Amino acid sequence: MFTTQEIIGDIVYISFADKERYKDIGLTSHAGHFKILGFDNIGLWVEHPFMLESKSTNKKIKSNFVITWDNIKTIMHYPEREGFDFPSEFNKDYGFNIKK
Repeated sequence: MFTTQEIIGDIVYISFADKERYKDIGLTSHAGHFKILGFDNIGLWVEHPFMLESKSTNKKIKSNFVITWDNIKTIMHYPEREGFDFPSEFNKDYGFNIKK
């Protein structure tokens, strides 16, 4: 079974039910590819694909935003696709490995 937790850290395709909600932060398309940073009861937290600090300098700054659950039309994940599917943050070996 596949869970939402498995896409954290990956780049996925998300289409919006209402693209107008994100026009204030510069997103005007009905869909896009986003890096998933996490999720909560509000929605998916993603990395903004671009955010300009100043139009005159074209300097990009890092920023994140939430795509609310009610505005997600489709999510498409690319398992094992290079550049889109990254190792899960939750599948790490911690502690000691003792060999006998």
